[in-house]
Amino acid sequence: MKRGFTLIELLVVIAIIGILASVVLASLDSVRETARDTKRIAELKQLQVAIAMYRNQNGHYPRESEGANGLVGEGSGLDTMLSPFMNTVPHDPSGPGSSAYNYYYDGQQACGGQPTIAVIFARNLESQPGNRDDLPCTSWGGEGGAGGANTYHVIIGPSD
Repeated sequence: MKRGFTLIELLVVIAIIGILASVVLASLDSVRETARDTKRIAELKQLQVAIAMYRNQNGHYPRESEGANGLVGEGSGLDTMLSPFMNTVPHDPSGPGSSAYNYYYDGQQACGGQPTIAVIFARNLESQPGNRDDLPCTSWGGEGGAGGANTYHVIIGPSD
């Protein structure tokens, strides 16, 4: 009598291996999301330091009138302003064309009785809750800062 595996036994083993592989791949996706979020938060802190260095040298934060408001990325006004303080301005790790990093400074906006503040933020972190509840206000005058529950903000300081 020949000894070996039957077709059914082989199919069962292949099915079990397939299920285990899909579970591993699913957990890898969540690890990747967490890694991208961690990178976003670290890069926002780097931007915060570069903007503080800009302020030390120029006496003010990058202003809207200088083309600094909006998306942080290639060709933006903020990239040019921060180039003496950073080798490269970071871009969102999810790929080109992403609009995760933004910088807003509005000298005309009062926020809940607080002085105007400059802020940078990443929209919609993938796997971590944002820190939106820690903010002194919930809206930035329609300039994109309202974001969602997973929006991560870094408040830089009072305006000039």
